[in-house]
Amino acid sequence: MRAPITLMLAALMAGALSPAMAAPAHKPAAGAQGDATTSDVRCLLTMAAIGQDKNRQQAALIGVYFFAGRLSARAPGLDLQTAVKAQEAKMSPQELPAEAQRCGPMVQAYVLALQRSFAPPPSSAQPAQPSTPSAPSAPSTPPAPATPAPPR
Repeated sequence: MRAPITLMLAALMAGALSPAMAAPAHKPAAGAQGDATTSDVRCLLTMAAIGQDKNRQQAALIGVYFFAGRLSARAPGLDLQTAVKAQEAKMSPQELPAEAQRCGPMVQAYVLALQRSFAPPPSSAQPAQPSTPSAPSAPSTPPAPATPAPPR
């Protein structure tokens, strides 16, 4: 598995250096369009290949977890190792830039949605001030402890 991913990484790096190469010159493979599970396996492979670049490891790892989670939910009984090997054998290094352009935005959109869900709600106005006078404030010193009652 290491050699094909290295070849894919080289193709991706070349695509990153040349915008013309990074643009999809052909439509994705039929499996990438028709079968959602196959599409996610291809994205998982793409994220793994991108992760070979030290500068992009964290983003790629997020992508790997994203597509592994999708696969786990979409196809719970999937033999992932077999599926990965089957797609790895079918993918060419020339397909990697197009797959990265297809898969990357899915991860980015989900990460942004996740970030928004954890963000505090936007403050649209200041909290309303009470219309009645406020209660007196508590003393700044705590009250003295109560003395125990004498025994009976």
